[in-house]
Amino acid sequence: MKRDADLLVVNSGQLLTLSYPSGKPRVGHGLGDIGIVENGALAASGGKIVAAGPRDEVEATVEPTPDCNVVDAGGAVVMPGFVDCHTHTVFAKYRLDEYEWRIAGTPYAEIAKRGGGIAKSVADVHEMDEESLFAVSQRRLAGCTKHGTTTIEIKSGYGLDLENEMKMLRVIRRLAENSPMTIVATFLGAHSVPESYDTRREEFIELVIDEMIPTVVAEGLAEYNDVFSETAVFTVDEAERILRAGKRAGLKARLHADELDDTGSADLAARIGAVSADHLTQINPSGMARMAETGVFGVLLPGTSFGLPSLHFAPAREMIDAGMRVALASDFNPGSSTSESMPMMMAIACSHLRLSPAEAIAASTYNPSFVVGREREVGSLEVGKRADFLILDREDYREIPNRFGVNPVDKVYIKGKACVGI
Repeated sequence: MKRDADLLVVNSGQLLTLSYPSGKPRVGHGLGDIGIVENGALAASGGKIVAAGPRDEVEATVEPTPDCNVVDAGGAVVMPGFVDCHTHTVFAKYRLDEYEWRIAGTPYAEIAKRGGGIAKSVADVHEMDEESLFAVSQRRLAGCTKHGTTTIEIKSGYGLDLENEMKMLRVIRRLAENSPMTIVATFLGAHSVPESYDTRREEFIELVIDEMIPTVVAEGLAEYNDVFSETAVFTVDEAERILRAGKRAGLKARLHADELDDTGSADLAARIGAVSADHLTQINPSGMARMAETGVFGVLLPGTSFGLPSLHFAPAREMIDAGMRVALASDFNPGSSTSESMPMMMAIACSHLRLSPAEAIAASTYNPSFVVGREREVGSLEVGKRADFLILDREDYREIPNRFGVNPVDKVYIKGKACVGI
């Protein structure tokens, strides 16, 4: 019996289904299997995919409704929307002075003394009212969509007190309510120790554990709890306390880990059963083995190394060889990674992390859907999943990273509805 279809996309030169029969995260050689179908087609009904594959097979299994929207892809690449699983999209202002200081070679410690870094973004968020923060964040979110992101994770972390962390999380919730995108919220109250708590670290940790986390959970404002576990930020022991408190309250654990130094944070992620450890530019072989053994995702953020600027990138090939689950994300933020473009992240990942174009696509769509807990809904073009997909202005998927710095996205569809380019 044929399935009704109110959307039919035909004449795709390359349909990247990302279909994976096991339904599990891709690891090892499986990361490069992106399910390419030549002359592919996609059919959807009510925002859900009802068929995807070779055009003749799809057209034989569906019945277009009288008002069916038939889209001719013109031989272009059709692929799942990007799942950007690590961002700080809600912020007040870009740190432009800091950018000039960094490219001139000013050390991070000196930038901090000048009032730069996370502290500057915290001050900017404190000064901006909630309505203005929502408006500026909404404009940035539209930029993410234009570059093909259809599912996004957004963190708080520029509040660092109860009032402003809740303000940020409320803005994230409003964005989710007013956007067709899937938006997943993460509480990052332990992003840094505020200057006012320099000599009272324990008081701030208790504030996060005893006041912020319970309030976040009571108001249903986040699914994840994140901590910046790093030298001069939160120690491994402090991060473990905060993450375990979040888990007891019902928040899944994630952490910024081993970015600047090898602190053993990757081992912490494995020990507590975190969903992911992110950055990992300084991860050691033991941390890789432990994360692979326990199934913790390594979320790679090449835009941050590029933007700092730095020539030190996460050892992605070693991670993949070790059997780790890896994903790519933008780390879109006002300071170190100021790009919302997942295609650009793919380009950096291919050039500097040595991922193949196919691996970069799987790490930007399929695998990160597991990081944000939406693997049954997005990340691949399979029957039953949401019709979140892109039509590129490209005939070959390898053009995405090869032609870096140019947006390859022609049209964006979320839940079967065109959002960009129509």
